[in-house]
Amino acid sequence: MPSLLERLLVSDTPDEQVDLESRQQNADETLRTAVEQQGYAVEDCSVTGVAVVNEGPDGEPVVVPIARFSLGEDVETPDKDLVWELVGEAASALQVPFDDVFIRHYDIQFTFDGDELFEAETCRRVLLTDALVDQYATDPEFSLSQLRDAVLAADDIDDEIAPVAWGECRDYSQTDDAAIVVGGAAAAAGASASAASCAGAGAAAGGGGGAC
Repeated sequence: MPSLLERLLVSDTPDEQVDLESRQQNADETLRTAVEQQGYAVEDCSVTGVAVVNEGPDGEPVVVPIARFSLGEDVETPDKDLVWELVGEAASALQVPFDDVFIRHYDIQFTFDGDELFEAETCRRVLLTDALVDQYATDPEFSLSQLRDAVLAADDIDDEIAPVAWGECRDYSQTDDAAIVVGGAAAAAGASASAASCAGAGAAAGGGGGAC
């Protein structure tokens, strides 16, 4: 029987892909609404995709939901207070749609700077564990400052293992062990550019949808 990743990359659309697309779209709508209502100073925001990075013993997907905020090409040094407010909005928007899915981590990406000719935007990310997102979204006594402190305290030198407070972005399309589900398509890792990642020149502009 083909693996989950193989099924995601064939022409027919498997049930798992339809399910993840629906979850992505729900989270995206929630995030855009929250950012618009709060009037955050960002150029764009989106839940850009879901990276399927593994499968469980019964074939269930293990995923990385990806949210992205474009802070603007004129921003050289992001306001960390704003960054963490946006992290909180992303955590709240992602938790309910992905509550019953196996999560490796949540990937919240920020693009900024890069306004020189041929200069790619800088991309940094915050990685949150499933447990931290659940606690923040469901426990009213667990504040944003406590979430921030918990991530900073647990972060180490490994940018691949959550929690990560401010690490280098990863382009999930440049690995051979993941499939990217992006609103109607599953793309093989290794594609030239991914709408689900903002690492690298040009990727920050793709697949993000309209401005928030």
